[in-house]
Order: sequence, then C-alpha cells, then structure tokens
Amino acid sequence: MRTRNFLRAIVLTFSFVGMGFAQEGWKFPDFSATQVFQGHKAEMAMKVYLSGAIVRLERSAAISTLYATEKSKIYNLTTYPDDSRQCVSMEPEQAKMLPSPLGLIQGRIVQRVAAGSEVVDGHATKIEDVTVIGIDGKMIESRVWEAEDLKGIPVKIESHIHGITLRASFRDIVIGTPDKALFAVPSRCTPFEKMWQVAEAQGLK
Repeated sequence: MRTRNFLRAIVLTFSFVGMGFAQEGWKFPDFSATQVFQGHKAEMAMKVYLSGAIVRLERSAAISTLYATEKSKIYNLTTYPDDSRQCVSMEPEQAKMLPSPLGLIQGRIVQRVAAGSEVVDGHATKIEDVTVIGIDGKMIESRVWEAEDLKGIPVKIESHIHGITLRASFRDIVIGTPDKALFAVPSRCTPFEKMWQVAEAQGLK
C-alpha cells in the first residue's frame, strides 16, 4: 500500500512538473515586418505578418503562405496574371518550401533558456534559446533575439531544422494587428494530395 501511494505521488509530481515545463506560445503582440533571410552570398527579403498564432509570408507578389499553427495546416495562396486564384492546403510534412523562422517558433514552448543580451539593428535585445513543439508536432530548437523596445518582438531568429540553420532578421517592424483579410483561407482550397486530379482536369479542357 505504501509502495502504491509512493508511486502515485511520483506520477503526480512529474505531471505537475510537465505542466509547468510546457508553456503556451509567445505573448508578443501582432505585427508586420520585412523578413530577411541571411545567406552566405545574398539576402532575400519578403513581407511577413503575424496575427495570434498565424503567420503569413509573402514570398512574392503572386505567392503567399499561411502557417496556421493551431490547425496544424499550411496554405499556399497563388494569384495568377489573369487575377484567378488558387489555394492549396497541406499537412506540415507535405510542405517542401523554405519555412519561415517566425512560423517555426509558433507552437507550444517546451523550454526557454536565457542566453544573454545583444544590440541588434539598434534594438537592445534579450536572447533566449527555445525548444518548441512546431506545427508538425516535432521539436524545433531556435535562438531568438527579443527587442525590449518592441514588447519582445523578435528582430532576429536562428532555427535548426532538417540539419540546416535558417537565419532571418526582421526589419521595418510595425506593431498592430494586420488586416484580417490577409489571414482568410478561401472557402475552396484544394488538398495537396488531390492537386494531380485538378491538373489532369485542366489538361482535358
């Protein structure tokens, strides 16, 4: 009896520790910014928006991606020259495009460790090493530079995924909730696995 009570106490203890260990996502405010990927030879800039746990990344004037963490879905939105539009919905494992570091840190935070401070692009920042359960349910490790004068909004993120490190800085940050229309998912959105059927139908016209 004593042994059973002892084991029960251990289970309860670890349950409470686990609840305290895993945290909800980030609490910084909604914002828009220019996301700049930093490569060895060049930089690649694109517009990024955050509303709650949803990230919109505009890869070009014609192609945008919505990362809907709470739904565990990714949506690719395309506008063609004739103004026709297409939406493709994907499971995280189906998405092969370059992810957004801002999207990678959305999710349940498993661990946060202070890693110092640094001034980045004129912003005094607090640096944290974080482990997050990402949109695909896998653990993602990142280092995040949080601007003290921007309510903790990241001005730089380094994420490790699939054996590579993605580095991005965030410039021209504007605090405030972006237009809700930017995050609207079209009512007609083709699942990724059915795209071959759509292409085949178009080919028969």
